[in-house]
Amino acid sequence: YKGMTDHGVIRDRTAEFNWTIWDHLKWLCRFVQHVDQQVPAAITKALKDPLKFHELAAGTPGDQPAIRRSIEYLAWPSYFEPVVADVERQEIRDAFASLVGGANGDSDEDITADIHRIRLHLDEQAGQRIDWYARQLVSQWRKVGDPGRRAWLLRTHSDNAELLTAWQEEEKATLDVEHLRQLDPGVTAGLVQHAVDEDYKHLGYVEREDTKTAVFAFLTVMKPGDLVLYQHAGTVRLGVVLGEPEHNEDNRRLRRKVRWLDDDGHATADLPRHVQRQLATSGIVVDVTKVVQALQALVPAEAEPEDDDAAAPAAVVPPAQEGFRPLSRDFADSLHMDLEPLQEIAELLEENRQLVLYGPPGTGKTYLAKHLAAYLAQDSTDERVKLVQFHPSYAYEDFFEGYRPDKTDEGQVSFKLVAGPLRRLAEEAAKPGNENKPYFLIIDEMNRANLAKVFGELYFLLEYRDDRIYLQYSPNEPFTLP
Repeated sequence: YKGMTDHGVIRDRTAEFNWTIWDHLKWLCRFVQHVDQQVPAAITKALKDPLKFHELAAGTPGDQPAIRRSIEYLAWPSYFEPVVADVERQEIRDAFASLVGGANGDSDEDITADIHRIRLHLDEQAGQRIDWYARQLVSQWRKVGDPGRRAWLLRTHSDNAELLTAWQEEEKATLDVEHLRQLDPGVTAGLVQHAVDEDYKHLGYVEREDTKTAVFAFLTVMKPGDLVLYQHAGTVRLGVVLGEPEHNEDNRRLRRKVRWLDDDGHATADLPRHVQRQLATSGIVVDVTKVVQALQALVPAEAEPEDDDAAAPAAVVPPAQEGFRPLSRDFADSLHMDLEPLQEIAELLEENRQLVLYGPPGTGKTYLAKHLAAYLAQDSTDERVKLVQFHPSYAYEDFFEGYRPDKTDEGQVSFKLVAGPLRRLAEEAAKPGNENKPYFLIIDEMNRANLAKVFGELYFLLEYRDDRIYLQYSPNEPFTLP
């Protein structure tokens, strides 16, 4: 299949698949030995029938399902999927089972068959082979932890000024669904997918995908207490969601009650650059929760839902995290830098929570990182700013956690699991009372280490910061980056 190896065949969220390469090789050796012991007729059937291939592969001694599924996909990409984790397979099947008349069962074979039927249905709708990890699709099946308050950018067709005025006057936000059958609040992604594909056949694939994302967000993901905003004529207006979704009387629009702020809005050009970048994201209903802290700072306390607000019984809004302190001209002068590039670095760091400074040796990268982190953390004791230096022999066990020699009370040698600098700092940041404080880990000479060896399964959390993984040396303890 075209593009199969553009980004690697398997993208898996569980730690054990990506870092135990030796397990892949050991299983592959056992698989080859197992195949060699089969009669030629069984091998011939396996090469002609994906289900027979599955039976053959599953019979490998010491079966490891995730590794086996990768081999099944490479052998039969027309039937099996490049999704090997049990949790992701279950999430995909559960999210879209309604598209194909429901699930068959919960066995490995049943889930595989269900996902195959779903794949054929979605491929037909898309007119091409879909990617389970594409942005529009993954948001409909992947379950993540509750992020608390979200923020949503809402758009109307053709920037309808009259409709936006009605939003303000009638304290509401709406979503056009003129051609869509009536769907209940809390509807599953699969039902939304099916309804939009059937009712919006006049739209192209990209427009249908945007509509699915918007409808699912408006009906299911958006909650009372979330922030909403829209842009018009260079101005951003903010509001707070107060109600659950409802259908207009004519069933042409979905609506939610919103308390719009009474101010004149905020000039888009005056917002922080990382907020402006998020507001440039295309879509009808866009999740801009990445910048919810910056947006929440613009909402006065009196605009928040009250406890006795009957329209918003669930609008319990968690406290906002504190943003970075503003950079001063004096601080920029102390670093012999202009203020504007420093502000951009700080905004990128606040938005993405990680940043790489690169350039020739001796140009002040480490100096800048140390002083900027100390300034933003407002910490002169180095408790919230740590520095580690990578080198060729640096490993995962040094960086995150690993076993170190220890001595028992009886004087015998044993091994003890010892946390490295990243784990220690993460645990400190996660302690009660520290949630709103910024913590910084500066990695010096990053290019000198084997990064795959040092980060291991932690690579996943750098991209999915709200998710969790199971660790190499702590497999029963889920870990998240604060």
